[in-house]
Order: sequence, then C-alpha cells, then structure tokens
Amino acid sequence: MTAEEAIKLFEKVHLLGEQLDMQKDIDEICYIFSESSINMYQIREKIDVINNKHPENIVLFNIIFSPQGNSVPLDAASYEDLIYDLRWKQRYLQAKRYGKVFNELCKEMKNKFG
Repeated sequence: MTAEEAIKLFEKVHLLGEQLDMQKDIDEICYIFSESSINMYQIREKIDVINNKHPENIVLFNIIFSPQGNSVPLDAASYEDLIYDLRWKQRYLQAKRYGKVFNELCKEMKNKFG
C-alpha cells in the first residue's frame, strides 16, 4: 500500500467514524423525544454534548435566526426553548451528515470521471 492509498483509506475511515457518531447522536435525540415523559436534564446534557462536538451549529443557528439567535443560557432556558434547540440540533446533524456523504460522492465521481 502506498502512502497516498493509506491516506485515502484513513480519510474514508475517519468519515465513517464521523457519520456513525452523528447518527448515534441523532438516534439518541429520537430516543429522548420518544419517551413518555421528557427528561429536561437529559435534554440539557445532549444539547451540551452536541454544542461541544459541533460548535458551528450555534453560529449557523445565530446566522439563520438573527437578530435574536440563541441568546438564552442553557441553564436558564425554558422547556420550549430546550425542545426547540434539541430539534434544531437533530435537523442540523441530519443535514450535516447528508452533506458529508454528498461531498464524498462528488469527490469520488470527480476522481473517477475527471
């Protein structure tokens, strides 16, 4: 295996790891919303985890929903704000995941067909 082939393989494995991690977060959000009683502590924890893993989601949210953006601190957010924020993160992760797959497909097509 050449160095170039090893790098390509590593990039594919890394992409797969990112995909699986994002899907895990999406599945966990679905599980949180499927429970009969919604645990607000669990929602806060999941929001915090996603904000740490994907800080760009906050910037994008503030750009799309300016001027108010996401101005309420996590510990002071209302029930409705937390639900809305977690739904946003679920949609954001789904879009990011699909975007990465599409980008990889475009790279493969470009390499294959020039």
